[in-house]
Formats: sequence, C-alpha cells, structure tokens
Amino acid sequence: MAKFTMMEVEAILNRLAGEKAEKFQHEVLYPQMARAMRTQLPDSQAVRDALADPYYAFRAMLGYYAFAKRGNDRAEYSGFALQALDKVLHGDKANFSAFLASGNAPEQLWNAFVAVCQENQRKINEQLNRGLIEGLAGYAARLYAEDTIGNIWMDIQQAIVQSGRVEPIYQRITDIKGIGPKVGALVLRDMVALYDLESRIDAGDYHYLQPVDTWIRRIGPLLSDEIDEKTADWVIAGKLAKLCRRNRVSGVRFNQGVQYLAIVELRDLERLKGYLLSLAQSTLRAGGTGGGSSRMSASAGGRPAPRSFSWRR
Repeated sequence: MAKFTMMEVEAILNRLAGEKAEKFQHEVLYPQMARAMRTQLPDSQAVRDALADPYYAFRAMLGYYAFAKRGNDRAEYSGFALQALDKVLHGDKANFSAFLASGNAPEQLWNAFVAVCQENQRKINEQLNRGLIEGLAGYAARLYAEDTIGNIWMDIQQAIVQSGRVEPIYQRITDIKGIGPKVGALVLRDMVALYDLESRIDAGDYHYLQPVDTWIRRIGPLLSDEIDEKTADWVIAGKLAKLCRRNRVSGVRFNQGVQYLAIVELRDLERLKGYLLSLAQSTLRAGGTGGGSSRMSASAGGRPAPRSFSWRR
C-alpha cells in the first residue's frame, strides 16, 4: 500500500524528475561518460556531439554501460575493456574504422581484453565477459558493413526516432550476451532523456525505459498501492511509468532522480522513506510540486506534445 498521499506522491515525483535528475545528469552521467570517452563533456549538447562519433559512442557503450551492473568489479573491468580497445587500435582513434572492417573485430577485442587481464593478474571471467565484449564489437562491425559508420548509439537512437517504439531495439540490445534487462533499460533511459524523446514514444513501451534495481523496488510500494515486495520487476516498471504519466512527469527523469539518491545523496535505503517525506513536505510548504523541467515535453494546456502522424501507436 502506498505510504504517501496523492499530493505528496506528485510532489515527490516532480522533485525526483526535476532537480534530482538534473543533478544526476551533470554530476554523474556526463562526467562518467566523459571518463569513458576520454573527452570533455561540459553539457548535454557536448554529450550528443561526442556520441555522434562512432569511436566515442563505442567507448561509452564499452566503458560506461557494458559493465554497469557488475557491482564492485564494474570500474576495473570496464577499464580493462577500454585498455583492450586502445590495444587493438594501437592508441589511435583513426584506426577504429579499420578495426570494424577487419572481419574479426570481436576476436581482436576479446584477445586484447584477455591480454590486459593477464597483465594485471586478474581473472578473465570468460563466461561473463566474452559474450559481452564480442557482442558489442560484433554489433558495431555489422553496422559498419551496412553503413561504413558503425555507430551503435546512433543506430539505437535513430531506430527509436523513426518508429516511435523501443521494444524492438530493447530486444536487439538484450540479445547481446551479458547485457540483461537492467542494462538494456539503462541505455534506453539515458538516451531518451538525452534527446528528449519520451513524448514521441508509444506509451505501451515506457516500461522498457525503467531499469529496476533495489532502490526502485523499495520506492515503488511507497508511491503506489499497486506495487509490493513480491511484484515482478517488469510490472514495477510498468506501474511506475504509468504513475509518472498520470502525474505528467517524465518517467525517465524520475528514474534518473532515484539513481541520484542511490549513489550520491542518500546511499542508504533505510533513510529513503523519511527523506521522501521531508522532500514532499518541503515542496508542499513552498506551495508547488517542483514541476518545470521534470515534465515531459508538452504542448499548450499541459498535455503531452502530439506525435507526428508518422509515429506508430
């Protein structure tokens, strides 16, 4: 059963999707992507510009997203994967196209990863890592064979823009061994937020944009009486997406805001309920819900911006 009133829920959703999501993007997402890409990313436009380059896009996928749910090993193995990429490119970004066109890009990257792990006297974890590394390299190589570009990130983004759907591309991403539902949803969530695509996507696909972790599982029952501790992840994702939509709040930004609490502001699940209560009360005392940038792109009257006739429902 929900632990907050409807007004408190609305206030919480808006604060999380507003200022907390903004802080997540500028304090966590952009800096970590910048480290993975090894370039400066001062704002969202710089991030979009960098991701339009297939080399930087591949570094982001390999160094930021691929190992996102590996816990304590995440930073180490993502670093090894990026070192492996540097090895096969001989430290030169200009060699990326030749790498994709080589005919054995997956094997090259995996062999380099094995070498880096051995140099650092760390376990290779072939069962967990091989399919992931070869899968990403294979994805980029297949794209390169089709368009001589090979940009994984932009392939995903353009598929969403052209169809208004995320389910097909979600299935394509999670078909890569080692990229499960949480990482697939994480990639799509950040992409949709970065390009402000949410109002252009079929609402029936919104649950694919809600990665569900321990924090989302804990916050769900506090905000909705349709969620409890036994509710399946995909149902939680759908219920929270619907709750955000009903309150005219961006679901992807709400999810990013929760992640900000998890890794920066709170980092303690036992403090979550009390923190959310104080967040709601302070917002309501101030006489607002903290809307603004928390809301999906909207047309006059506060309604979601209408889709072009080309979007499939």
